[in-house]
Amino acid sequence: MKNIIIIFLSVIALSSCDEVVELDIQQAEPRLIIEALVTNQPGRQYVQLTRTIPFGAKEKVPTVSGASVSVSDAYGHAMDYTESTPGYYVPAEPFAGTPGMTYTLHVEVDGQTYTAEEVMQDVPPLDSLSVREDPAEKADPEEEDRFYEVLIYGKEPQETQNFYLFKFYRNDTLFTNDGSWIFAYDDTILGGNIQALPAPLYYAASDNAKLEMYPITRQAYRYYLDLSSNINNDGGMFSGQPANVRTNIEGGALGYFQASVLHTLETEVNP
Repeated sequence: MKNIIIIFLSVIALSSCDEVVELDIQQAEPRLIIEALVTNQPGRQYVQLTRTIPFGAKEKVPTVSGASVSVSDAYGHAMDYTESTPGYYVPAEPFAGTPGMTYTLHVEVDGQTYTAEEVMQDVPPLDSLSVREDPAEKADPEEEDRFYEVLIYGKEPQETQNFYLFKFYRNDTLFTNDGSWIFAYDDTILGGNIQALPAPLYYAASDNAKLEMYPITRQAYRYYLDLSSNINNDGGMFSGQPANVRTNIEGGALGYFQASVLHTLETEVNP
């Protein structure tokens, strides 16, 4: 079994200027959840709108349709979004975000207005991926024929403090361990040289392995810490459990508006 650190908790002692949303276990009114991303790659921008469900409820999280959604940059250029599927909004005209640019999200739904602001983060890309066989996993594989590790190499700029969100794919399927794992890292854990850092899952020969790296703000990192805690406390992302959820969204919604340059590495497992 691979030893995996899912969320690193080494930078909790931070002063906070984040907006904190207090969740009440007795809360009856559903809350809007906004999950939004702007990247430097056209076709990867989205805004997803849902609502909370009562604590302990098992029903599907409801989507929110009919909202007015837009994103604008620091020069005032506004990009309108359209609803492609229920609760999922994409730019009417594809655009690519610019590193270092400040972006503002604007959502109007049911007579309420919600806004958020984020600066697009960037760092140097990772160098490469390699593949090696894990003899111990091969002797007793958790999944049949899957005993190859994918190793990550790169350099982390130590002159600035950086935070990261990683996403791992196997044959184009995002790996989340049934939604319970979020891979957020800070640079004190990664160190200056990333040498043979194993991805948190095993692969079979001929599998396709893909890694996405998103540089994120300290505020976004805190959000993912809270989100991981909520998920692993009761198995629900926004199920109404009592917790302090930090967010950059103003207006009373939950969730986060993230702006990141997207770095991708991909390889076929061909030992």
